[in-house]
This record gives sequence, C-alpha cells and structure tokens, in this order.
Amino acid sequence: MSQPRVSVVIPHLNDHARLPRCLELLQQQSYPSELTEIVVVDNGSARPIRDIIAAFPGVREAFEAERGCGTARNRGVQLSRGEILAFTDSDCLPDRDWVANGVRRLIAPGAPDILGGDILIFCVDERQPTEVELYEKVFGFQQQLYVHRKHFAAGANIITSRPVFEKVGGFRNGRLPEDLEWGRRATAMGYRVGFAPDAVVKHPARRSWSDLRWKMDRTIFHQRNAMREQDLFLLRWILFVTLYAVPPMDKIWEVVISPHLAGTMQRLAALRVLIRLRYYRVARMAGSLWDASNLGQERFHV
Repeated sequence: MSQPRVSVVIPHLNDHARLPRCLELLQQQSYPSELTEIVVVDNGSARPIRDIIAAFPGVREAFEAERGCGTARNRGVQLSRGEILAFTDSDCLPDRDWVANGVRRLIAPGAPDILGGDILIFCVDERQPTEVELYEKVFGFQQQLYVHRKHFAAGANIITSRPVFEKVGGFRNGRLPEDLEWGRRATAMGYRVGFAPDAVVKHPARRSWSDLRWKMDRTIFHQRNAMREQDLFLLRWILFVTLYAVPPMDKIWEVVISPHLAGTMQRLAALRVLIRLRYYRVARMAGSLWDASNLGQERFHV
C-alpha cells in the first residue's frame, strides 16, 4: 500500500522566535520528506517571515489577511495538495514520528476519521518552573479528555484526511473556539474523533498570571458567544456561572494525583493557581452577563 502525501499547515502571527525550531523539527520527520509539504500561513505579522522561510527549502509561505487561526488554517488547506492534513502551531515542537504515527493510525482499518495527537507541556526551565507553568503541566492541554469527553481535538495537533475536512467544511473564525466548533460539527455529521498518544507535539507552558488571564478571558469570550447561539442564553449563562462558583473538587483531585508534578510543593503551587484562576473566571463570567465589553474581545480576533 502506497503512503499518502501529507500537508502540514501552520498558522503564524508574530512568533518569529519559535517558528524556526518548529520548521526544523518538521524537516527532520521520519515520514518521507518527498511525501510531506509544509505550508506556513502568516496572519498579518508586524514584520515579514520570508527570511525564516527561505532558510527551510521546500517550506511554502502563504498569507491570510483575515485575522484568526481558523481562516489561516483554511487558507493553508486551500493551497495544499496532500491527501492527509496535519495541523499544528508555530510554537509547537513535533516529535520525530509525529507525522508517521499519525498517518499510520489514520489509515489503519477501522480508524477514526479525525485524530487528536497528544500535546505535552514543557517549561522554559524544568528545574525551576513557575507556579503557572506547574498549573499548565496539569491543565494546559488535556487532549485525551477533549477527544473522549468533548469530541474535538485542540488545533495544535489535529490530523485528518482531505475528504473529511472538505465534507465538514473549514474552521469558523473569530468569535468561537474554532477547533471545538469544528470537532463537534464533524461529530454531528457522524465522523469519529480518536486519540493518538504516539503522535506527539510539545507545547510551551504559559509562564505568568497575565498569560493565563489572557487565555481565560479568551475562553470566556468564546464560551459566551457559543452559548448565545442557543436558546435561553441568560438562564443558561447564570447556571453556568453558578456551577463554576462551586469549589472544583474534581480539579483539585487531578492536581493531587497528577504524574506531571513532583512532590507536595509543586502540587500546592498548582493548587494556588487553580483556585485563584477559578474565581477569577467566576468574576469575569458574572461581569460579562449582560455584555462582553469588559473582556476586550478585540484582542481575540487573532
């Protein structure tokens, strides 16, 4: 059986420092290079990326004017030629067998239609992680949970076939979490999402409270917009806020038993961030009950 051609699509925005390492690792993949194309879609960076791309022969550069990972990924798909589509981000570090293991799992008999590969979190200095990095080690990307319970895969590691992508349609953009919405749309159409533990990319942990706060504001912004598309928005949102005000015993237990943390001090540090973030979230959700202007949503069209 011949191996399929693979297109790796990477959205990019002002990440010039980390993009080269991502491309370097993609060019070192164990999957045949002659069957792999890499398309980087710049989304309006403050300065060009042509010098970076020029250092990696065979990598293609594209441009998408409409801000958002969704439209950037869609543009990459339009310009690509592979039978298999693999999505990751410019700050990710793909394992050497990422493409090979993803393809092997996707084309196996009875395989899922969409794969969510594992996403491992790493710290800038593993010997001295910040409290936020420790929290991220546990909760940054829970890809297996996303796949099995929420029926989607995070955009940092999605692998699927072109026919499936074309039938589901492109990612929505801007006001909704594009990977969650796309995965659930695919599931509603009868496509199956599976977890690929050996198709791994590594993602940097957020390091500071401001980084984590930005992520949470974006999550609330997206959740609010998604819920507004359903009936009884105000009632549902009030219930949502009330449920989040309850102490998160399940999350606390996840920290206690997490294999990603070492010792009591790391667990206590992660728990401090968990509780602080939880009630920051409750306050922001309550404050956005009538409007989301306090979230500064213009930031999230990126």
